[in-house]
Amino acid sequence: MKRLSLSTVLAALLVSSPVLAQSGLILEQHEGGDLYGQAHYSYMPARILTDGEQYVDMVGEYRSYALRVDASFNLGFTHFLESVKEKLSAQGFQLGVYCVEECGKRGYINMIDDTYRYNALYKVDYRNARKNQFGYLSAFKPAAEGQQAVMIFANQERDGGLSYAYEQVISSAMPDAGISVMQDFDIKALDFSQLKAEKKDAKGTSDHPLIERFPGSYIKSAGVSDFERYPLITGQYNKHIPVQQVEGRVTTLNYRINRDVGTYAVHRNYMNALTNAGFEVIYECEAKNCGNYILRDNYQDTIFSKRHDSDIYNMTKKKNFYFFTAQKEMPSGKVYTSMYSYQSRAEYDVELVVDIIEEKDISHAPLNIDSDSLGKEIKATGSVSLYGIEFDFDDHTIKPSSKPQLDEIADFLIKAEQVSLYVVGHTDNKGSFSYNQDLAARRAREVVNTLIRDYSIGKERLQAVGVGPVAPLAANDSEGNMQRNRRVELVLKEPMSL
Repeated sequence: MKRLSLSTVLAALLVSSPVLAQSGLILEQHEGGDLYGQAHYSYMPARILTDGEQYVDMVGEYRSYALRVDASFNLGFTHFLESVKEKLSAQGFQLGVYCVEECGKRGYINMIDDTYRYNALYKVDYRNARKNQFGYLSAFKPAAEGQQAVMIFANQERDGGLSYAYEQVISSAMPDAGISVMQDFDIKALDFSQLKAEKKDAKGTSDHPLIERFPGSYIKSAGVSDFERYPLITGQYNKHIPVQQVEGRVTTLNYRINRDVGTYAVHRNYMNALTNAGFEVIYECEAKNCGNYILRDNYQDTIFSKRHDSDIYNMTKKKNFYFFTAQKEMPSGKVYTSMYSYQSRAEYDVELVVDIIEEKDISHAPLNIDSDSLGKEIKATGSVSLYGIEFDFDDHTIKPSSKPQLDEIADFLIKAEQVSLYVVGHTDNKGSFSYNQDLAARRAREVVNTLIRDYSIGKERLQAVGVGPVAPLAANDSEGNMQRNRRVELVLKEPMSL
């Protein structure tokens, strides 16, 4: 490449008359430079620096380019900017800002970053320009419809080369694109009632009686647990998820709804319906402020991670979903609901996942242990817990439903004539300690008396003990756990082992 003198280089950078060159540029590109990028927009807004971090807004035709001049030209940023300033002044431009020493970058960075201007100019590396190795200027001149402006950022590179970003804005009126608008246009809302379900409900599924389905939706899958613990979200995920553990009958329904409805319409319709029916909203959020991966992290390691027929593992704060939980006090107990509507892409159906939790005690099933199993458990552990012996509420009277379990205890004792047992009564921790211990002792004595009286078991083989609440099998934090703690336990007394 032919070497040009410094004066020739600088002279080539500017047109010599006020009239724009054929390229439309006030300051031409250096013919020996390497072009990093360029941009041209017929009508765009742009901010031009007028002082260190002050600027003026201009709107009009915008042009820019980024160029690198090789180190072999020995072009220093101060000399370059000084020459540009003189040429612009000669053409009638007035300086807005001019800095070649102790310049700050923040104003320029804030103006270019995260805007349409960045893609054409970022390779000048204005962010990493070294102290006292860069400078900038802006200049303004009246134009037919306002004014024209030039802004240049020059960066001296470590190898001696010069990179500079050039921008110009020439004020102009907004061009008319000839777009017409129908004057009598009437907005027609989507009539949800006319939507039709694309598929039939999954076999064996149906709506929960609490609330109707969204028009035009179908059930893709569902699941019901008669008694389950549910992690109900009560707040935003920030390091940990605020959760209330509730228990009861849990129904999960996975709906699919017409894609044109959108997630927010589904969300608001269900929230409105529930609040109008007396439900209290516990927590509501949308994807961006729920907390990243709130659904994935809340339901992992639970049955609901599989029961929810939605991609909770990829539902981040950048996705399109809405979520809420609500509660209502019913005559039979509290009812909770947790719902989220999600749409992975606009062309896909809206996914609505509904959990309804009806708070209730665990359904009690007779858990009688036969005599052979009694013997095996006592031989293995020295004791066995029984739940087939039931008592009247707050009383020691044995219910008739307990007879099958008493029959099995008697059968075991008749077969194992050498065995003597402690019959131990346990309670939960509701009420005072003295009350619970007394109740447990009375119940244990009633079991002993019944085995002696009705089954002719020798009284020397049985000893009643009331432990009360001091030996729980689980924390007394739910009805299900308290049910585990209310039991009769047989403990081997003699011989010491079987």
